[in-house]
Amino acid sequence: MGLIGYTCSYIPVELLSATGFLPYRLIHGTISFSEKGEEVVKVDACPLVKANLGYLLENEKRFVGVVGATGCDLARRQLEVITHFTSLPVHILNNPRTDNPKIFNDEIEELVKFLEKLGQKKLTPELVAREIERWENFREGLRVMDQQRKAKPSLFSTSDFHKLCISYHKGNPPANFPSSTSSPSTNPRVYLLGSPISYEANPFLQLLEKDLQIVGDFNCGISRPLLIKIREKNLTGIKEAYYHQPPCIFKRPNKKFYEWVSMELKERHCQGIVAWTLDYCDNYEFELSRMEKTFGLPLLRIRSDFSFSHISQWQLRIAAFAESIKENIYV
Repeated sequence: MGLIGYTCSYIPVELLSATGFLPYRLIHGTISFSEKGEEVVKVDACPLVKANLGYLLENEKRFVGVVGATGCDLARRQLEVITHFTSLPVHILNNPRTDNPKIFNDEIEELVKFLEKLGQKKLTPELVAREIERWENFREGLRVMDQQRKAKPSLFSTSDFHKLCISYHKGNPPANFPSSTSSPSTNPRVYLLGSPISYEANPFLQLLEKDLQIVGDFNCGISRPLLIKIREKNLTGIKEAYYHQPPCIFKRPNKKFYEWVSMELKERHCQGIVAWTLDYCDNYEFELSRMEKTFGLPLLRIRSDFSFSHISQWQLRIAAFAESIKENIYV
């Protein structure tokens, strides 16, 4: 089955899969893909954009098209590069930065036209309803597992949860969700946010969870799809759910992002925050000081270009961060 690539949580997978192609989130992160991407963009571009371009260039024949959304400048730029260096049809969804549902709704209508042409089939109400039900069942299964991860103590690790989420982002629901839980963790409870967590980032999550328990996150690559719940099984329901999901940090004003994360920190009894950012990810880098001040919790900053060359330093910093949280608990 051909893959249809997509780049953003605001692009409805239900519509992509209704074409008969397999939705595949472009969220790769390895040095080798990043170096391949440097053949077509400048060296100091975002590592995620470079890695996605590298992956796409090496796997172009597997794809039938790409749907991207406007977010940061590099996210928009990568779509121009894909158009220039591949023969793939590319559609750009203009995701408004400010609160403007009409623009978003109109963009979804344009997306439907693109997909109908790409898939050579009409996206009928019956077909859309069927796809909504299929993907909602998938998300609900993930939500159940997320409740175990949220439990106190946490009963399901985020590194294991990430593996389930990968199946979602690659369009392949698991045959069964795990029936048993991970061993309960008593490590300090932290929330993970920041730049996207790539398919290849699982060793980093395992590293974190040696000393911490990640009980929640706001990351592309992990839990963002869970925040989308479609109530009406039609195109209107898709527009409503995707537009009104907890907003990405690039939305302006981003007050709702802070409100959502603040609520999550309380509900999940978090004792600290881990902020994972990629080089040149200004959307988050510019907000970290404000996050520390607003959320009022210890915050560990880890910055990466996808390499693990600093893993020894990370281990020490993570262990020290965990200890500092424990000390605060007993003060």
